[in-house]
Amino acid sequence: MAERGNLLLRRLDRWLGIPLTGLTACTRLRHSRPPEVVRSIGLICLGAIGDLLLLSALTKSLRRTLPQVKLEAIVSRANAGAVSLLPGLDSHVAFAVHDVPSMIGHMRRRQYDVLLDSSQWARLGAVLCNLSAARYTVGFDTKGQYRAAGYDYKVIHRNDRHEVENFLALGRALFPGLDDSPELILPTAPPDEALQLANFPRKIFLHMWPAGINAHLKEWPAKHWATLARYLLDSGYRIFLSGSPADAAKNNAFLAEFFPAESRVCSLAGILSLPALAWALSRAQAVISVNTGTMHLAALAGASTIGLHGATNPLRWGPVGKQTASLLPRQGQFAYLNLGFEYPHNAEPALAHLPPEDVLTVLQDWALL
Repeated sequence: MAERGNLLLRRLDRWLGIPLTGLTACTRLRHSRPPEVVRSIGLICLGAIGDLLLLSALTKSLRRTLPQVKLEAIVSRANAGAVSLLPGLDSHVAFAVHDVPSMIGHMRRRQYDVLLDSSQWARLGAVLCNLSAARYTVGFDTKGQYRAAGYDYKVIHRNDRHEVENFLALGRALFPGLDDSPELILPTAPPDEALQLANFPRKIFLHMWPAGINAHLKEWPAKHWATLARYLLDSGYRIFLSGSPADAAKNNAFLAEFFPAESRVCSLAGILSLPALAWALSRAQAVISVNTGTMHLAALAGASTIGLHGATNPLRWGPVGKQTASLLPRQGQFAYLNLGFEYPHNAEPALAHLPPEDVLTVLQDWALL
């Protein structure tokens, strides 16, 4: 229900979620004021890995402002691999998004003083808040999503600012001084599965594959990746292709077509855990990625990161880090996604109109070529 890439869950979330949100809102007595003493805060984040990573700005700021408060994240199995990277948390619990009874039972046992719902559009988060027995709830009022009726405090979900600022606004509803940037807790030593990567001083990571429905509208053409990779090889870099286990076959097909006998290009899809990948990315000279969770992971790990944005709007979802760049196509339909599913009729893969030369120009400006 909160997983953008699952069309069935998205439809169920709308068809069933809207009436359920309204019904469960009627069962809850809303409070005009937050509790005077806050000892525990729950954070609902059942979305994608990128959402959870960007939420680190809020967890970090809450911990700095409220050092004695118990802070727990309620996450999905889809993004649980990244939760150990977030600063400030005392605990977390992961659920399958369809296991609603278990989530409700856990929250009612916890009885959080404050429950923050970071779901931007999914009604599941709102239903959970309404049935959670939390003393005070805060969540997004997102235009056209009909999900905010039961919250004690509604935060306007704005489409004219980065999602980091929207997440911070949830905390500012109760603690106005919250202000921080996203940050991750990285392994201090290379995890075992990443040990061999430490032997390569000049390495660049490429992340080629977006996730979810309509992923083809976010892809950069394989021939563009190949052109970029050849230039990087000629510049003395070793290239690693990142990806999830589901991306392994696509990486291998790319290598077989364009680099069948090139040992300096290899795939790491499905090999590294997220903490291990974060450590490896933090040691890379650069990361070039389509807009996906790995792009956010790279930027927050401190890597020089170039995000390739076709359908995705970089104003809302661009990389945040020490040195980042967001590139858009030179023509076509692009930057129209706000919540992640607003695809126009007959949309085309606009990233075909982003030439490799634009990426190389950024790398040259950063003195990496």
